[in-house]
Amino acid sequence: MVSRRLPLILAGSCSAVLLGGSMGEATPRATTGQSVPAATRVQQHAVHQGWLSSAARKQKLLYVSDYTESLVLIYAQGAEGSGPIGEIVNGLSSPQGIAVDKSGTLYVANQGNNTVTEYPAGSIDPSVTLSTDISEPLDVSVDSNGVLYVGESSADTILEFRPGSTSPDTTISVTHPSELTNSKNDDLYLTYNLHFSSNGGYVEHCKPLKTKCKNRGISTGFAQGIAIDSKGNLLVGDVYNEVIDIFAPGQTSPSRTIATKNQEPGKLALDATDTTLYMADPANFAVELYDYATGTQTGSFTYGPADELEGVALFPGQKPGR
Repeated sequence: MVSRRLPLILAGSCSAVLLGGSMGEATPRATTGQSVPAATRVQQHAVHQGWLSSAARKQKLLYVSDYTESLVLIYAQGAEGSGPIGEIVNGLSSPQGIAVDKSGTLYVANQGNNTVTEYPAGSIDPSVTLSTDISEPLDVSVDSNGVLYVGESSADTILEFRPGSTSPDTTISVTHPSELTNSKNDDLYLTYNLHFSSNGGYVEHCKPLKTKCKNRGISTGFAQGIAIDSKGNLLVGDVYNEVIDIFAPGQTSPSRTIATKNQEPGKLALDATDTTLYMADPANFAVELYDYATGTQTGSFTYGPADELEGVALFPGQKPGR
């Protein structure tokens, strides 16, 4: 099932991908024809009831939203190939984008039931469920003041909720918003697409709780994933051209590009040291890992053979610049 706004890119050969089975320990396969070490095998559970390893409370965490199974998978950063150390099930329905705030609270955009659910650090049950005026949310972001931003491509809007609000405090009109992220000063940056042609993607820059945004002057094929590194460089995933473009502050031409051949550069997340870039790749039912400095792919993993992994978020994560 394709939950995104465009046909999925056909997956070609890339680095090793682990394919999970329906029960017990998965048998990994490498698309390169090379064997995959047993230590990187993935655990898959037949019945999803929600669980969290006690070890998770002492680990740096990676969250991955699984649209197909209505799960959020929890991994230890740096040990993703050994399988999840927890799963969130309650409150989820076809989850898309996810985000984590500075306290460790996880926010999930549930396209299937028109909600955003919030999970405090260490909890697998939602403490808050937002639903007022929310329609098929695709992504969420949260700034340092706790303002929550919800992107709705089908409704052409960004909803903004102050901490404690149960209905939107501000609504921004944006054509087909895709992914969201906040900078160090809490400004919102978002990708959006005017049409599905080869040059329909753009980036907007918005002040918190304001109804007007400014076009950033960046034009791409189909703009999807977005992130900001610690130096304030802007990362933009271009699905049609199969790249992640990196723009220096204030620039409209990329200073460098990371090639993502035969992959869909969806939701992006950087670790706390700007060392590893995590990329959701729904086209290949995978999460791809890149060395951010060199642009070299360092890993790839899946949870199930056809589980569409839509969102990635880290805690602690990278603190964006600018």
